[in-house]
Amino acid sequence: MFKIKSKIFTKITIAAIIILSAINCSKDQNTFLPYVRVNLRVSLINQNHLKIPGNSILFQNYGVKGIVVVCVNPDLSQYYAYDVCCPYETDFTGIVEIEPVKNLTSPPGMIYSSGFFGICNKCGSKFNLMGSGQPIKGPATHYLQNYNIVMGFEYLTVTN
Repeated sequence: MFKIKSKIFTKITIAAIIILSAINCSKDQNTFLPYVRVNLRVSLINQNHLKIPGNSILFQNYGVKGIVVVCVNPDLSQYYAYDVCCPYETDFTGIVEIEPVKNLTSPPGMIYSSGFFGICNKCGSKFNLMGSGQPIKGPATHYLQNYNIVMGFEYLTVTN
């Protein structure tokens, strides 16, 4: 009798571990994005646009479709970085676009913005760039893929 209870307990434990592992893995919502190594270093001396809360810069030649770095609170070293590949478009064709600052010329490969939102050029989903990249309108239900930011003395390093 003890052996039967032990076998049942073992099976239940294994099933619980498998279920919990599956639930834990589902938190990574953007696993469909192809892995692209990211190591972007941004000088805050040269890019002082990122010292103002709400401002962002899109670096077009990084990540899957580009990386937008957003200044939330420079005094607290709070910045976000997202890939602008739309998480709704599984064929990787949707790009979350930001509105450029009018009358401000951006260097090649970059777009300066002061908007809080990005909109997918294909499905129309709207994402909150100041709030972890969550979708707030449209068919998308997944957040934008975020990247790690390491703060240095006068620079940011964006990595995955």
